[in-house]
Amino acid sequence: MSSTSVAVTGFGPFEFTDSQGKQVSIPLTALTLSNNQIQSSNAQWNTYLGSAPALNLWKYMLAEGLLSPMPSPSPFPAMVIRAASEGAAGNNIAVNITVPTPPSSPAIEDPTNLPFTIQVTETDTYTNQTAATIANTLETANALVQVVGPVQTGGIPESFSGTFMGSPDQISIVDTASPGGTLFVLVPRTPGPNPLHINVTIDFPSPPNSNPEAFTLTASWTSPTLSATLDTLASVISELAPEIIISKPGSGAYSLPQAGTTTLSGGTATSNASANIYTSLP
Repeated sequence: MSSTSVAVTGFGPFEFTDSQGKQVSIPLTALTLSNNQIQSSNAQWNTYLGSAPALNLWKYMLAEGLLSPMPSPSPFPAMVIRAASEGAAGNNIAVNITVPTPPSSPAIEDPTNLPFTIQVTETDTYTNQTAATIANTLETANALVQVVGPVQTGGIPESFSGTFMGSPDQISIVDTASPGGTLFVLVPRTPGPNPLHINVTIDFPSPPNSNPEAFTLTASWTSPTLSATLDTLASVISELAPEIIISKPGSGAYSLPQAGTTTLSGGTATSNASANIYTSLP
């Protein structure tokens, strides 16, 4: 059992007869539980609680479920985040939130004024691909990058690592065959987030698998680390809108989110991946 003190719930008050025959009655609201030991803020009651008969009675009532630690309240959603686009690629989106410890001086008592940060990443990895399959794979998943135009399906791409360049933003993947013409062209899924920040790699397994033409394509994007409070969250929502949509939970109001990393799920060809971000506030 955790050493954290928790309230006690059950059938009360906690009543017993001490070793001197004195009747003692303690309201449950005056008791806490820590390391399976009952305690009270009242020094006089504490003289009874660490030994028989009170201790023995507590153990019996705990075993029978007549008294028990107060369950921790369930967290409630602080906000809902979903992928801006349908597709399985949305399941690759991770949202990292950091919440600093509130400063003691000057104290921040209103949680709407406490700053927190949000950073979003998406990493799409597609293995065992060929020039003949890559366009359909990326389109089906609605990946960060898509193939535009014709594909030389019989070719093998050169290994590649880089970002989008030019206007319009695109990456030309070159065929290994001489004279090394364009095998296929990649473009961003959407005009934003900034396509120059999408990194694309094409590499081959080592040692090669049974199909020497098979390669792995990885497209990854990481947003800037954006700082906000609940009052200024609208600006973050706007900046991340090409990748994710942040909306209010069913309660109808944003709350201070809990720190941690959450990966979206449930994305399919006809649905957007999503996740509830919970609050750490009681």
